[in-house]
Amino acid sequence: MSIKEVLKQWLEFVFPSHLTCNFCGDELPPSNKSPLCSSCEAEIHSEDAHQCVKCGRKIEMTYAQHADYFFKCKECQEKFTFFTKHRSFGEYSGHLKTAIMGLKYKKQIYQARYFGEQLAALISGDEALGDFDLIVPVPIHFTRRMMRGYNQAERIAYFLSKKLDVNPPLELLQRNRHTKKLKNLNKASRKAILENAIIVKRHKKEWVRGQKILLVDDIYTTGATLDACSKALYEAGCSQINCITVARGV
Repeated sequence: MSIKEVLKQWLEFVFPSHLTCNFCGDELPPSNKSPLCSSCEAEIHSEDAHQCVKCGRKIEMTYAQHADYFFKCKECQEKFTFFTKHRSFGEYSGHLKTAIMGLKYKKQIYQARYFGEQLAALISGDEALGDFDLIVPVPIHFTRRMMRGYNQAERIAYFLSKKLDVNPPLELLQRNRHTKKLKNLNKASRKAILENAIIVKRHKKEWVRGQKILLVDDIYTTGATLDACSKALYEAGCSQINCITVARGV
């Protein structure tokens, strides 16, 4: 064991980083190795019986019916998207939703570390998601970044890369115009607003060509933002795009 690892363990023993649950704030027992209490972990670690192979949305049908539709949800059968596959860590509800809001609006950066580590675990169990050359976070407009102080997707992507021990994320994308918040808009409105709003930075287009990209964001609702990012990356010449987010809309 290296001196660095010994020092890290000693610091963790003297100044434990997990005294209370990241999500609900309840006190954690000294032996707890997770930053979450058992009830919060149980709330988010529920696997869907049947998921769309493309977007990861839960499909309410029998296995036989699922197979008849090539394991895709109705929406993914009917529409084209530029990304190949998307997966989320959990559903956008309960304590997980609260934690994401804490990261976005209350500067709870420690949530990004936990999210990054969980996304790394998800990737490690999925061969397709693990096949990438570059990690790219979904961008936010520079005015929103100035107000917030950081891009939450970039923070999650950074801790993801640290856990996977790969190169840090590259901020290759930018929003070239400010758009209003999308959370209360329907799918058609989101798509219209995002049309040509996200581009690959001009001086970084060469970095994209021929690369397999892993796109990272905090929330997947309709997939419009990820698809707009994917479109820009494909137009710049990347070869494949998979996406991963912390939570998907219910």
